[in-house]
Amino acid sequence: MLDQLVVGLDYTHGGSAFHRRDFRSVEAFLGKLPLLFLHRNPIDTTISGYFHVTKREAWRGLFQGDLLSYVRDPRFGIERTLRFNAMWLAAISERDDVLITRYETLHSDARSELRRIAKWLNVEPDEEKITKAIDAGRFDSMRSKESSGQSDECYGHRLRPVDRTDSDSFKVRRGIVGGYKDYLTENEISYCKNIMERYGISE
Repeated sequence: MLDQLVVGLDYTHGGSAFHRRDFRSVEAFLGKLPLLFLHRNPIDTTISGYFHVTKREAWRGLFQGDLLSYVRDPRFGIERTLRFNAMWLAAISERDDVLITRYETLHSDARSELRRIAKWLNVEPDEEKITKAIDAGRFDSMRSKESSGQSDECYGHRLRPVDRTDSDSFKVRRGIVGGYKDYLTENEISYCKNIMERYGISE
């Protein structure tokens, strides 16, 4: 959506690449301000990470096992997600040169949140541009472009399915808020939420 508004941001996973043994320091990124931090439900993020590691980066052989064992794995699972989020949130929560936005808010009220982000980035798009950006960011639109190869020009392999016959190998995979409930048992969800509480991070 921000690319549609011609904001011109650089995108990064903040030093959280799965093949790294640990995260890069936040300070390595704070020198490139202003910075927009996208926060997502840690359980949804962890489920997404499982499909990324086992489908999109299966060639690396980083993880062997099922989803439930992944969630509990200290190097890949929910605790890894929370360590990363806690590290970043502690470093940026009181800075006025970093804006925090939520994946869930962009789903529930994309127009208002996109306006807020644009204003913070000193961009003033009209309503037509906002509408076009939201339309371009809809799941069906993004999935169609990834499937057809239209995203290659701008994003290359980053928005390209590994296997067009396997929906779980797409970068634009499901786009569902709270989709983790379709994969985890109540016990596993409780396990995740208990660790989230320990880290002081809510949904």
